[in-house]
Amino acid sequence: MTAEAELYPHVIVTGTPFERGLKHGSTLKEKIQKLGKHYKTSDTLPPWDWCENIIESYYIPALQKYDPFAFEELKGIAEGAETPLDIIILINARYDLTKYKNNSECADQIADNSKTADECSTGAIIDERAVKLVQNWDLDSFVYDHDLCVVLETHTTPKEGLPKVILTLGEVGQLGRSGMNSEGLGLCANGLNSNVDFFNFPRDPKDEAAAKKIEKEYGIKLPVIPASFARRKFLSCHSFANGLHYIVQSPRHVSGNILVATAEGLALDFELIPNSYFLIEPTYVDEKTGAEVLPSFKRRAFITHSNHFVSPRYTPAANYMRCKNPGGSSLFSNHILARHFVDLITSKPMGKGISFDDIKKSVSDRTCAPNSVSESKNPRGEAQFSNEKDPEMVMTVATAIYDLTNGTAMFCKGPPHSAKQWLTVNIDMEKH
Repeated sequence: MTAEAELYPHVIVTGTPFERGLKHGSTLKEKIQKLGKHYKTSDTLPPWDWCENIIESYYIPALQKYDPFAFEELKGIAEGAETPLDIIILINARYDLTKYKNNSECADQIADNSKTADECSTGAIIDERAVKLVQNWDLDSFVYDHDLCVVLETHTTPKEGLPKVILTLGEVGQLGRSGMNSEGLGLCANGLNSNVDFFNFPRDPKDEAAAKKIEKEYGIKLPVIPASFARRKFLSCHSFANGLHYIVQSPRHVSGNILVATAEGLALDFELIPNSYFLIEPTYVDEKTGAEVLPSFKRRAFITHSNHFVSPRYTPAANYMRCKNPGGSSLFSNHILARHFVDLITSKPMGKGISFDDIKKSVSDRTCAPNSVSESKNPRGEAQFSNEKDPEMVMTVATAIYDLTNGTAMFCKGPPHSAKQWLTVNIDMEKH
């Protein structure tokens, strides 16, 4: 157990996609192997033989077509970590595969789906000097206890035609859960649970009749990719508009929330479901009164989100789609973060902008601790009502703050309210 380390490793990789993956995998080999074994045997995921079939029959064919650069990088990670490719993809697909408990066909196999709860908080704040994204990443404490996250700084080759640098935070062996690139694009993500998350995959991936029936009934075109690869595809774009295209049209089978922004002063939030999405635009605030105002280039703005559907468009859709978030701090954490952002917008003088330190204080909020915006390790359940002998422990395993305008990111290990040290990474931004 290595939780005593104050910072997660910062790994810099260069070269071709395969070479970058090879460096990533070899540098973190033991950690990747530990995480792969943990997920392969975890009771929060389907049995391994089921996962293996989905990975080989659906994820790999879709990923090879959707993002061949990412697929080559995964192959490099697998070789470097001396770990089967299926396990590397399992690590990257952990989020998607835990959602199987939302599927109606799995409901009779489980007595409690509370372990699918996510409690992440994300936000974007736009002021007169910069665009910043922030994420408090809540997860099983296993990755914190064993130091299994990584800040990955990826330098691409000119031949690929990608942004020169992609900076991400993720679990070891992953291509990233949140991040920014040298073109000023950034992304953070939250889990969402809905009843339309799809797991009724045909046993035979070559069964074209079954695939057409699924497309007609569910609006899902097989094969599909894990959600994290749509995030990486966005960060592989030069253009914000093109990145949005890849987010919205990604071939997915589970729900999720994606908050994206660009240094050019725009931020958007997408509540994604397998066959559609809901769009949330920034709230613009009068810096003197705190009142919501119409969009303006002269106003500061923000977005916050957690792990339940909040789009006004969600309600009319509820006749066929329902939010399955089981409750908890998600129902108020985005509100707490919004209050902090409005206070910052109205209290910080125009011209100086809102600083990293200001945002650190906001994401360190302890209202309703331990289940707060900055969450201490806890079982998310009252001991007197639980029969579990060894309940899953969850916490804020990391916080990331991305300044998309100036190319600076800051990361801490564990809950930000108790962080003694922050890692600062600066990347060179591309100028046009």
